[in-house]
Amino acid sequence: MLVDLGGKVYMNNKENDNLEKQRTAAIGFKQVQPGVEEIEFMQEGSYSGAGTWSVGVNIMVDGKKYSEIFREEGLMGGDELPDGNTGTKTPVKVIYSNGKEEVLK
Repeated sequence: MLVDLGGKVYMNNKENDNLEKQRTAAIGFKQVQPGVEEIEFMQEGSYSGAGTWSVGVNIMVDGKKYSEIFREEGLMGGDELPDGNTGTKTPVKVIYSNGKEEVLK
């Protein structure tokens, strides 16, 4: 939701919070998983009954698509990923739940 107040446009705090969490999770994943080419967030993300924020993502690693669940602190679960903990040194395309895109370098 966007609100126009005196010529300034403000985004809904919930949307802002979700996008910040998505970006943090994407950066964290890129720092540990090798071969990441693209990360696409499938929805905004939500809090579980235990108070943990998580979100479904589709990722491309070395040309293969994987379905994963991210939380802000890192990977929560999903398909088995290729081994490695060296991170991705090349740029990664990120598609956020609102459709905006960014390339993480």
